[in-house]
Amino acid sequence: MNYLSRCSPMPFHALVLGCLAVSTSFLGTAAGRVKAETAEQLRAAIQEELDEVGHGSVGVALVSRDETIWVSGIGIADPDTHREADEHTYWRLGSISKSFVGLATLILKERGQLRLTDEVAELLPEIEIRNRWNDEAPVRVEHLLEHTAGLDDLHYKAYASNDPTPLSLAQGLDHIRGSLYCRWRPGLHFSYSNAGPSVAAYIAQEIDGRQFEEFLADEVFEPLQMQGASLLLTDHLKEKLATGYDGGGKPLPYRHLVTRPAGALSATPKQMANFVRMLLGRGRFEDRQLVLSESIERMERSETTLSSALLPDYGYGLGNFSTAAHGFVFRGHNGGMPGYRAWYAYLPETGLGYCVMVSVSNDRVASRINGLVAQHLVRDVETPDAPIITEMAADINQWAGYYRPVTPRHEARRYVQRLAEVVRIWHTDDLLIADLPGRRVEFHPTTSRTFRGKLQRRTTVALVEGPDGKRYVQGETGNLHKVSTTVIWLERILTAVLGLLTLSSPLWATTWVPMKLGGRLRGRPVLVRVWPLLSVISLLMAMAVVSVSTGGGSVERLVDQLGRPSLVAVSFFVLSWIFMLLALQGLRFSLRSDPQRVGRFARLHSIAVSVACLVAAAYLLYHRAIGFPPWR
Repeated sequence: MNYLSRCSPMPFHALVLGCLAVSTSFLGTAAGRVKAETAEQLRAAIQEELDEVGHGSVGVALVSRDETIWVSGIGIADPDTHREADEHTYWRLGSISKSFVGLATLILKERGQLRLTDEVAELLPEIEIRNRWNDEAPVRVEHLLEHTAGLDDLHYKAYASNDPTPLSLAQGLDHIRGSLYCRWRPGLHFSYSNAGPSVAAYIAQEIDGRQFEEFLADEVFEPLQMQGASLLLTDHLKEKLATGYDGGGKPLPYRHLVTRPAGALSATPKQMANFVRMLLGRGRFEDRQLVLSESIERMERSETTLSSALLPDYGYGLGNFSTAAHGFVFRGHNGGMPGYRAWYAYLPETGLGYCVMVSVSNDRVASRINGLVAQHLVRDVETPDAPIITEMAADINQWAGYYRPVTPRHEARRYVQRLAEVVRIWHTDDLLIADLPGRRVEFHPTTSRTFRGKLQRRTTVALVEGPDGKRYVQGETGNLHKVSTTVIWLERILTAVLGLLTLSSPLWATTWVPMKLGGRLRGRPVLVRVWPLLSVISLLMAMAVVSVSTGGGSVERLVDQLGRPSLVAVSFFVLSWIFMLLALQGLRFSLRSDPQRVGRFARLHSIAVSVACLVAAAYLLYHRAIGFPPWR
């Protein structure tokens, strides 16, 4: 589960602290490390990574279809008792929980109790998902599991909630009601949201009649010999759970989630080895067939985006997605939450897979550990051939131009993405080129409308037209729609002008304030300069409050501070209104001032700065980035 709608905005930390988007790749790299040829070498390499951070533990398992090849725990699971990690130690798996929601849904589907195409509004009339396209495109169960319903991701308050009293699934959904609305027509684009699988789990619970946790225990955990795995903090889990750590090495307490099915699962590496073996066995584990092979294939396949038919080896299925690493295309899922990172991945064709669980928040180290395991798994496997490269389509010119992201994971980030994450698509005779923010990616054509990265062994980008007639690029680049070049450059020029005018006020103040204090502006009223300056200062203070109070980049601290009416959240809310009110006062005062007394340039500059602040305020207010309590 990863760390945020119009109802609960992500304010200027999107600019100050950076993007909190989920990565579509879940396999790390093992750069600079010697490839581990044996299990003991792999253990030693992982221990070396743990020694680098000085804390934490790792659970790992390597499997084939027929057996668990190697399973182990590495490091200290509990620093208080010095308990060492082993194959029976539990780690928190975060969003890997979504794979179990997908499997539970398929079990009910095979029993004839639901269909993936069932409309959610008919199954759960009491849970309202606002959808203005409902007549022609209702939200269906498969949309929830494939993240194609267009739902917003969770808000601050949902992530900040840490009530130890377990909420019912219905109470959890009530808590995230602000995320349950469709931002675009369902069935067009993938956009990761923790809300969708949570609703799907509630559907499974209501159809089956048992609590969802009980259903998983009886129908999934028991046949997979995963007894003890849980979405709840049980007494057994308290004794066996590995301690999680923040980025500074501080132990973290157990965090309770309002949407447990989306990210609260805890399990051991031995248990997850059984789950991966079941996936490799096409639904079969030892002598038990949990689901049919066709169900596992559907779990691994996306069917509800514009490009799903064009990108069979790419995309998000029913709690399961693909990524390329070390020359292979893996299936699986990853997960992350404060103090923990986890992965499971497998190769259906070769019958090999693994899982990794890490109790550190250092993403660089955790990713390297994951990369070491993946690299070890495929050390003796022949790399498959890449898709054949074809000639560039004759009509490719119509797809060249500027594109804007259309599906922010958090709606509150749209105001940043539409300006800062514009992509330019162009081509040469044999390459499609995407100038993404901060990097350039080149793609070879595999068909007239599909492409793969130069170093990729799968097709990852598709050019598609939507029902609205717009041109879209989907896949590795995200979901982009084509925008007029004129519009993009007008926006860039306007943004630059507004930014320069806003910053010019405090810069000019470094000149006129000393002059005023020195008596050189005697007889010149300066309030016309002060009001716009105070407006800009209040904006900068709002940004500084968020940045400084959250340690300059700690997502966990950010969520904790803004997800409740803390001093930080209230200060940001109040300062954002002060910014807007002072800008209004500055414009009012400037327009009424006498240019002869205050100075013609000072008056015009104050009018310009005040207007710039008001235009920026209107834009941010429209996107609910300021002016609204972030804890709601």
